[in-house]
Amino acid sequence: MKKFFTVLSCVMALSFLSVGCSKDDDEDGGGDVEVTTGMTWEKLVEKYPFMGNFPKYEGDIELHQYNKTFGLESVAFFDYKCDASMATEYYAKLASENFVVNPDAEGIYTKTVNDYELIFTGSHAAGNFGMVFSCQPVE
Repeated sequence: MKKFFTVLSCVMALSFLSVGCSKDDDEDGGGDVEVTTGMTWEKLVEKYPFMGNFPKYEGDIELHQYNKTFGLESVAFFDYKCDASMATEYYAKLASENFVVNPDAEGIYTKTVNDYELIFTGSHAAGNFGMVFSCQPVE
């Protein structure tokens, strides 16, 4: 249980600190949280275009949060009550699209596309899969 709360705290902290792909570094738009029903991957990509650089997540998208701070963007959401295989399958999708797993931290994948670094952070615990998708300019 302690591991679950540690992982959950990390995912939530990243959702508030991680941010993404805008060239306007002076804008601090904060974030918005939406309790979502019927949210789809396609709707997220339409609303937050940088999400199109990540492979499609096939599970449920619940309680998503968007954050933009200092020109960096992130979207975080959960898939509640899902099997651990959802996480395993998504990690495999990331690897198949040339995302590199962090050897020191399970569930963190990165990939550089053009002038941006894409970062995925995910954790499955207690039947819930928490995910943060981030994009930041490469310096």
